[in-house]
Amino acid sequence: MGDVEERVAEKAAQLISMAYMEGIFVQISSGYRSLEEQARLYGKGRPSYSWNGRNYGQSGNIVTYAKPGESIHNKGRAIDFFLVSKDGRTALWKVDKNWYRVGAIGKSLGFTWGGDWKSFKDYPHLELAPESSSSTVLKRGDRGEEVKKLQRQLKELGYSLGGYGVDGSFGKITASSVRDFQKDAGIKVDGIAGPITRKILDESVYPGKPVRAGTKGEAVKRIQKVIGVKTDGLFGPKTESAVRKFQTNSGIEVDGIVGPITWSHLFS
Repeated sequence: MGDVEERVAEKAAQLISMAYMEGIFVQISSGYRSLEEQARLYGKGRPSYSWNGRNYGQSGNIVTYAKPGESIHNKGRAIDFFLVSKDGRTALWKVDKNWYRVGAIGKSLGFTWGGDWKSFKDYPHLELAPESSSSTVLKRGDRGEEVKKLQRQLKELGYSLGGYGVDGSFGKITASSVRDFQKDAGIKVDGIAGPITRKILDESVYPGKPVRAGTKGEAVKRIQKVIGVKTDGLFGPKTESAVRKFQTNSGIEVDGIVGPITWSHLFS
């Protein structure tokens, strides 16, 4: 499946297991696709098709209407499947009740099934809708506002972006900074900003203003989880007392307020 989102890989494994329990044998044929792979697929049935100055056109039948960058496969949120015989040696491409059953299992797991599409039926296709922005997988070659957000967070935490800075382009230097952050955070080091990496980044970056008595919300919950008090999102007396104790133990100014210095000690 390649670099699909973690939740896609997990649900694909569930799909295979659930279908197996019903005597239906499923294999995955495709997951994440690069833009070049998508260009090759889009070129099938379009002999004159060119992309990025290169001809990808081929004779035959059209197999997709998604150009490079338009497919959910390019975003790591889709898989294609097919059925096989019990011994696993023969692919079964006839769309029958078993195909529809696998589509139904996929939908029960949260996938959208291409077999339900109106204009173009894509029976092998299953895809997931995007989660919140912090769950988007970002990797080399990606561009846009989400990449800028990622870069700003890395910069705020002291990771170098070289001479390019926050330019919205996920290149070699951004990938290197992501790897450095992952190493420091003690998580898988792959240079890809997936859900786990981005969640920890979100939790590590200072919210922009001091968190003090009376403050409510997610920032307070993050603090409470670290200092070991009830995670209710309300900065009350017990939270303030625990913050003061943390500041004392950390050798920093004791004021019961989580400013930039205390925040960095909490989440470094």
